[in-house]
Amino acid sequence: MKTPYDTDRRQRRKELDDIRQALIATETQLSVFAKAIIDADAALRREREKRAAGPAFDVSPDAALRRREMIRLTRELARLEDEIERLRAALLVKFEALRPIETASEDYLAVKRAEAAKAKAAAEDQFPDARTSGR
Repeated sequence: MKTPYDTDRRQRRKELDDIRQALIATETQLSVFAKAIIDADAALRREREKRAAGPAFDVSPDAALRRREMIRLTRELARLEDEIERLRAALLVKFEALRPIETASEDYLAVKRAEAAKAKAAAEDQFPDARTSGR
């Protein structure tokens, strides 16, 4: 049975699904960047081990580039973590907004069913022969 709340309910559920999809995509990006940081860190460690006999601090342009990349990856990781928190908060707000609409829709259906049952009972009481004539 349709309710006056169905359109709003569908729209809000779609918004929830859109946020969930964005959250999944952002979490996937976060995983990719976390792995990139781990890989870059491992590469820096290998480089340090290779030059263990050399200077304590590598000042080559290549080393500086790797360090800048680690900083960039770390910043992007922090940005993605912030985005995930923002999306989770938005998901909670949208879900909290959906619940009253779902409750109103359920209440509307319950009232309509009760009215239909009452009308049916009244019709049966008004025409008692209609109940027995069909048997």
